[in-house]
Amino acid sequence: MKSRYIAAVAGVAIAAVSLSACSSSSDENSGETPEASKTLTIGTTSNNQVPMEAVVAAYKEKTGLDVNVTLADTGQYQTTIRTQLSSGTAPDVFTVWAGSGNPAAIQILQGAGYLADLSDRPWVDEVDPGTAEQLQIDGKTYGLPSKLDAIGAIYNKTTLDGLGLDIPTTYDELLDFCGDVKDAGKVAFALGIQTDWVTQLIPYALTSSLVYGPDPDFGEQLADGSTTFADSNWKSVLDKYLEMNDAGCFQPDPLGTDVNASYDLVNKGDALAVVQVVASYAQIASTAPAGTEYGFFQLPGDDSAEVPLPRGIGVSFAVNAEAQNEQNALDFVDWLATPEATSVWFDAAPGIPALTTTDVTLEGVPLEASDAIAAGLGRPFPDSEWPSAKPQAALFTGVQQLFSGQATVEDVLNSMDEAYQG
Repeated sequence: MKSRYIAAVAGVAIAAVSLSACSSSSDENSGETPEASKTLTIGTTSNNQVPMEAVVAAYKEKTGLDVNVTLADTGQYQTTIRTQLSSGTAPDVFTVWAGSGNPAAIQILQGAGYLADLSDRPWVDEVDPGTAEQLQIDGKTYGLPSKLDAIGAIYNKTTLDGLGLDIPTTYDELLDFCGDVKDAGKVAFALGIQTDWVTQLIPYALTSSLVYGPDPDFGEQLADGSTTFADSNWKSVLDKYLEMNDAGCFQPDPLGTDVNASYDLVNKGDALAVVQVVASYAQIASTAPAGTEYGFFQLPGDDSAEVPLPRGIGVSFAVNAEAQNEQNALDFVDWLATPEATSVWFDAAPGIPALTTTDVTLEGVPLEASDAIAAGLGRPFPDSEWPSAKPQAALFTGVQQLFSGQATVEDVLNSMDEAYQG
């Protein structure tokens, strides 16, 4: 199997997992002679469960903290973390995203002063160039990136081999591919848009070809008012999303399918692939039959020679500015950036590294996505350039309404424009 060494960093239904882990040797921050805290709380998303359990278990061997990890589906997590922060019930360490495009993005959360300044931590200068700035506000760092991420089709190699089909490299080939897979009694792409955040993934993948390919400065033009969603190639993005549905690219009733059910369709061989973030690969593979192998390909949006893909920071970790166990939180985040933690994280959940200090072996899905990025095919996650979470929320709702026949493409784009301006 093809593999490569690369510099790295450590890194749906709600669940709580209590795990024992390590202890900080540093003093807490209140009182003259504080007693060292023996606890730490962490909040993250369900697709991080596998590596987080491995990391916490390894951390226990070092110190003995009592660590409580709370897990939630990405959509639910993003809408509840701010409520927890405002009510003083948020965990000490929690998942955040770069930019301002969702409710758990650093610019949204730090706008309310919820994040601790991590600018003096020892790992700050080791973050991948071009990535570090996305976790900064006014030059101050507020997050440790767990890994880089990309969006594309994660596919079951056994299913593809059984069909004897070639991976599509143009949009016309993609539609033919969907038809050939359907004729064989399967579906090309499992789509679980009952889970709202999944609605964005195919549009984001298509924007790489249709929006940012011809117009790399599209985000700046949105910001200065010289264009809008409705007056841009976003119309082609949503038109082709619907065209893919009409061509049988997805299973019947994607609105009745959640994200976990979409993974099951791929793992059982009923669907060939699922368009997802690379960060979800570990969760997909964790429930698959032993020996299942996966591959990755970019989703073509046009018929040009090269197929770009959305590339950005995956999940990052921040420290609560009002953490109950502040020193433990800082120590844990610092440890996540060490080679030891990197090895544990990436062994449990392979991915694309975001720090420049340690080596991991990339194979399969992460390697194929990393190679595409290294070839210069990466384009931005669209929401990383949006001023708030409102356009993303409008897209979530709009796509679900498109598939239920309650809205037109024009309706969705107008609602995104209103949300962007609001």
